[in-house]
Amino acid sequence: MPATKYKTKSGAVKWKTDFWYTDWTGSRRKKKKEGFEKRSDALAFEREFLLKNKRSCDMSFASLVDLYRQDAKHRVRDGTQGTQDSIIDKWLLPYFGELQVNEISAVTIRNWQNTVMAAVNPRTNRKYAATYIRTINSRLSAIFNYAVMFYNLPQNPCKPAGFMGKKKAGKMKFWTVSEFNTAIQFVKKPGFRVALLLLYWTGMRIGECLDLTPSDIFDVKAIHIEKTHHRKEGEDVSGPPKTDNSFRDISMPGFLYDEVQKYISALYGIGQDDRIFYFTHGTLNTELDRIAAASGMKRIRIHDLRHSHAALLVEMGYSIVAVAERLGDTVKVAMETYSHLYPDKMEAIAEDLERQAESGTEEDVTPESNALSNIADRLENVEKEAEKI
Repeated sequence: MPATKYKTKSGAVKWKTDFWYTDWTGSRRKKKKEGFEKRSDALAFEREFLLKNKRSCDMSFASLVDLYRQDAKHRVRDGTQGTQDSIIDKWLLPYFGELQVNEISAVTIRNWQNTVMAAVNPRTNRKYAATYIRTINSRLSAIFNYAVMFYNLPQNPCKPAGFMGKKKAGKMKFWTVSEFNTAIQFVKKPGFRVALLLLYWTGMRIGECLDLTPSDIFDVKAIHIEKTHHRKEGEDVSGPPKTDNSFRDISMPGFLYDEVQKYISALYGIGQDDRIFYFTHGTLNTELDRIAAASGMKRIRIHDLRHSHAALLVEMGYSIVAVAERLGDTVKVAMETYSHLYPDKMEAIAEDLERQAESGTEEDVTPESNALSNIADRLENVEKEAEKI
């Protein structure tokens, strides 16, 4: 139906449109939308709505993104969706938003990739990390895959264009205990100090740390992890942890437990379910940059404190299974992330096996052999869990 003009209560002239369409169940429905400044805007809305509904890719990229977001809203965590939305709004919509989906070619993608790879981060005055660039490209490709699967797009144009960036970062950065102890001396505010101590000595994720409340700190010197913090539409939101493995209790060394309790006791009027930290991820990362520069230590990210904890556990001789359990990762993820920290351990295992072969016989039945049997059962259970991933 054509757009029609009407007057609001204030006397302003606006445009509206109302029309019939068939929804996904086959039912006929009427759609009405008011408040358009121009007739062309009302007609454009009707056209885009009908194209979306008939699952045609003869629509704008912005309209496709709306559909993609509506679908993702029910399938991903709020924190994940927030990250996806920020990439879409910053890197995709400004370039592709007004283009017709079925007219976006591999050449268009390639030109956009060159623009992204040449971009400079205003905060650091350096080009963006290769892994971040890869994430941007992956989000665009995911949107086109959605169009291929549900809106009859013949081909994902990202595939012939090729990927940009790197899937994995270069050499993992982390601080040794000595480096961390040197840097932490330059922290001035108690909240920053306690948060950085928790991240380094427990390996928890930043969102898990920022959502901690007094009730999460147990008298047995353990932290109960069952939620994580993120920002949604400018507001602080608490949600479930990243994965099922992330629900866990993390034991704390005594000095850390005492420092956390001392910090909490100094927070005036705090309730058992109130957050103990009210700064953001970005603010804490800025503080980490500052103390790294002040102490002369190499610059690392907040997430690298988690890597630092994992590296410390490996150096102390703990197995990848123990590392995964403490970090709230699956064994598979921990192996993919930290296996390169174990090369000397692999050589030591071979040497120990050599000594066992030279000293033992098949007739030997010792307490150690019974222990090995128990370990074999544990490893079998770990493998079964990994197969479920």
